[in-house]
Amino acid sequence: MPLFIENEAAYEAAIERNIANNRRKTGARKFAALFEDADAIIDFVETRVSDAQVAHWARFGRGMEEASFIDACWAGLQTFGGLTEKQGLAVRSIIAKNAERKAQYRAEALTKVHVGTVGERRDFDLTVRFVTDFETQFGITNVFVMEDAEGNVVVYKGAGSLYNADGQFAVKGDKISVKATVKEHGERDGVKQTIIARPKQKI
Repeated sequence: MPLFIENEAAYEAAIERNIANNRRKTGARKFAALFEDADAIIDFVETRVSDAQVAHWARFGRGMEEASFIDACWAGLQTFGGLTEKQGLAVRSIIAKNAERKAQYRAEALTKVHVGTVGERRDFDLTVRFVTDFETQFGITNVFVMEDAEGNVVVYKGAGSLYNADGQFAVKGDKISVKATVKEHGERDGVKQTIIARPKQKI
């Protein structure tokens, strides 16, 4: 007796879903057989794809030509359940390099010390490492993250600006000299920071 299909479109869709599910299961098994750390590799990929990108793919189903390597790996996981051997090795290398950088960061953090005494007004010779700003109800606040010759972190945050030797707004890499008050000895991400206030420049 021939099979009666009431909703052919739904039937075809169910078949496609089963095929896709089987493909992902097979791919996941193959990937796990290739890599003993397959779970760690997959977790790394899945936690680095933005919700916005996932929503874009879900809505449009395109845009992979503009995707990053990790985005492309994520898309491969959704389709095939695993990565290619080449992708898996590349992601494993990224994980190892990230771990190495974190270890180096932690080691370097231990060498940082606070500069001066809270309340002391003193001279600083610094190199700018990072500059940003943000808006508050009182106006724009500038943030300058700097280092002294020993690599200790010195931060100025306020409405004022700092300038390089040419009188230009200081940017990354510029060297500056200031007289400032040590406002606070703090710590961020495990790194000791010296917060300064009321900087007066010697240009």
